[in-house]
Amino acid sequence: MTKIISNLNVTKLVVDHPIGQDNPPLLSPDSHNDDQDAPTQQVLQLSDFAVSWEDRLTDKQLDTFVTDGWLTIDNVFNKTALLALQAESGFIDYRDAALTAGIRISDIRGDRIRWITENFFAGYYYLQSINALAALFNRSLFAGIRHSEAHYACYPAGFGYQWHSDNPAGRDERVISAVFYLNDDWGVTDGGALEVVDKHGTHHEVMPVANRLVIFDSDLQHQVQIAHRQRYSIATWMRRDGLVPFVEDSM
Repeated sequence: MTKIISNLNVTKLVVDHPIGQDNPPLLSPDSHNDDQDAPTQQVLQLSDFAVSWEDRLTDKQLDTFVTDGWLTIDNVFNKTALLALQAESGFIDYRDAALTAGIRISDIRGDRIRWITENFFAGYYYLQSINALAALFNRSLFAGIRHSEAHYACYPAGFGYQWHSDNPAGRDERVISAVFYLNDDWGVTDGGALEVVDKHGTHHEVMPVANRLVIFDSDLQHQVQIAHRQRYSIATWMRRDGLVPFVEDSM
C-alpha cells in the first residue's frame, strides 16, 4: 500500500556531511587567524548575488532555449553567494514535500523541502536574482512572467522524484522552471541526475554540480534519478500569476 505522509509534519533532518568540503562552511573565525572576521548571514548584500544575465545568456542560447526548451548555466554566482546558499541549506528544518493534492506520496518523490521567504537571507537574495533573470525572459521572449517562487530541497540517499511536469492536470501558472545545485564534488557514481525530455523527445541527463543552474520549460517531463548521497538544491519556478516583485534591472 502506498504510504501517505501529512505535509504538516516537520521532519528533523540528521546530516553528517550535507554539503561542500566544509559541510557546511564554518560560520566562526579561523582559530589560526585572529584578524579574520566571522562570516555571518547579516553581512550578505544583494550585490553579492548580482548576475549580468544579459552577458550570461547570448541570443544563440535564448534561441536554443526556445527551440529545445532547456539550457544549463555553470558558475552562476560568486563564492560568497554560493557558500551562503550552501550554509543556509544545511541549517534549516526541512518538511515533507507535497504533491498538488496536498499530500506527499513516498514512492513518487522523496525530497524534503523548505519554501524560501524573506526570512532566509541567502535564499531571498537568490530569488531576487532569479526575478532579474525572469525580467530578461520577459524582454527577450515575451514570457509573461510576473513573479518567482523557490524552495530548498534535500534528497536523502536512496531517493529521487519520478517523471512529472511542473504544470500537472492542465495547469499553466508556471512558465519556466529552474534548479540550482549546491553539492560540491558531485560525481557520476553519486547518481541524482536531473533527466529532462526536450521538445524533440530527446532525453538529457544533467549532473547536480554546485553553482549550476538548469532552466527548462515547465511543461517538459523530467525526473530526479535516485541519489546515492545526500543531495541539495533549490527548486525554482517563474510564474505568470500574482504580483510583480522584480528587482531593479541595474542589479
